[in-house]
Amino acid sequence: MSSNVIPIRPNQIVKNDVVHNTPAPQDVRKLARALFISLNIAPGDSLVCLIGGGEETSNFEAVASWVKDTLIREKLTPDRLALQVLLPALEKRLFCVTDTIPHL
Repeated sequence: MSSNVIPIRPNQIVKNDVVHNTPAPQDVRKLARALFISLNIAPGDSLVCLIGGGEETSNFEAVASWVKDTLIREKLTPDRLALQVLLPALEKRLFCVTDTIPHL
């Protein structure tokens, strides 16, 4: 008999997108660090309420939270290729925020 059940282990990503679990925290931090440096984001906490979930205490944590949420929502693999999607998306998001609120 054939079964449609796919056995998985915790934090396993199935290639056919049947299952996409939370990316590893170290992968999220690496991607967030690359974005933080690439976009020259200042230290502080001004982005927490704009791109974070509200529980973060710094801009870096807000970017990491945004990265994690975007990886899950877009079903991206947390690797260097994800930066091709994440970089323009975050840049666009930050541009929209700064265009709306020019004092940031």
